[in-house]
Amino acid sequence: MKNVIILPTLALLAILGGTHSTFAQESINVRISPDPNSTLIGKLPSLSLAVNAEWPKSTAPVPGWRPIYYRGEFLVYLDSQDIGKNFLPLPGSRYLLSPTPDADTLAIATDQDKAEIVSIDPRYCHINLETIVLGYIRDGSAAPPPPPPSPSQTSMRLIEPKEPRLANDSNQSLEGILVSASNFESNRSGYKFKLINSDNEIIAFIDHSKLPPAEPFNNFVNTRLTAWGTIDDLENIDSVVLRAKMLKKKD
Repeated sequence: MKNVIILPTLALLAILGGTHSTFAQESINVRISPDPNSTLIGKLPSLSLAVNAEWPKSTAPVPGWRPIYYRGEFLVYLDSQDIGKNFLPLPGSRYLLSPTPDADTLAIATDQDKAEIVSIDPRYCHINLETIVLGYIRDGSAAPPPPPPSPSQTSMRLIEPKEPRLANDSNQSLEGILVSASNFESNRSGYKFKLINSDNEIIAFIDHSKLPPAEPFNNFVNTRLTAWGTIDDLENIDSVVLRAKMLKKKD
């Protein structure tokens, strides 16, 4: 099911608001609130693409930050009771960044959203959402340079969505074939499954303990898929583990 509705035109998307000094940076973090520890919802290729927005009435201006309009594609959650009979989000519902009632709200649903249900369980639905949201970036004069990538990040084959699909600083998506790890690999890593590429090289070991019970994990074994989750280094071996939050088979 895919509800294809053209989002309302925002003239601000074609106009760069204000004049800002050029700041050389590979990408600009866009966060859910003007706080460096708040959830990362996306990245801008450069500061020149930032489209200024007004500070919300409920948010006092924070020095060193500015609000912007950010258009992207997101994986969000919706209370299952907020799905209408036409399998569309009910206007006024909260798009949540995690499947908990106290999670951050990315945006409020409207009848003009482009939304697709990815999975459904009795409590929360997983939604692929394309919309424009309010985000916050560091002011050009105050933005710090991005940290260098860790060796584990540069050695892995990360599959970048056209916009960040998971709204968290450490969330990543990996694509590969899910297979059982050998006894030797399991003993060293502590995990029984791994994601490999077509050359049988290990991309990451898989921790599936946090996956929702919508589909049995065994149904994904020996299939090519995309996995979303957080990545951690493994201390015992030169590899990483993906703590999976969602799996989706490739066609």
